[in-house]
Amino acid sequence: MIITPSQLKEIQQEFATLKPATVTLDGNRTMTVKQAIFTLAPTLERMKKRGFDTQEIVEKLHEKGIEVKPQTLTKYLTEARRLKESKKSKRQDTPPPPPKREQHSSFITPDIPDDEL
Repeated sequence: MIITPSQLKEIQQEFATLKPATVTLDGNRTMTVKQAIFTLAPTLERMKKRGFDTQEIVEKLHEKGIEVKPQTLTKYLTEARRLKESKKSKRQDTPPPPPKREQHSSFITPDIPDDEL
């Protein structure tokens, strides 16, 4: 298949104006329960640290229209935590950029004083 530059330009223009198939009010796309839990994971983890148990969190999520079972919530939070940790470890594995080299002036300083020459 051969694609010409004019075809690419046309595709770019078309894609720039596309809207997702599922759009909710305010123009946001709908999310799966898993995506919602992953997004809320930091908040939900803080709730657990403040003393909420999984069942209480599930009830709060139900009040907001997010239907999830306690076992599923635990599974998703574990996955989100692992994903976060793996991203963090990948960042730590990346070596830091090399230090910037100092630029020295091109002026040459003699090792023998002028009056001794």
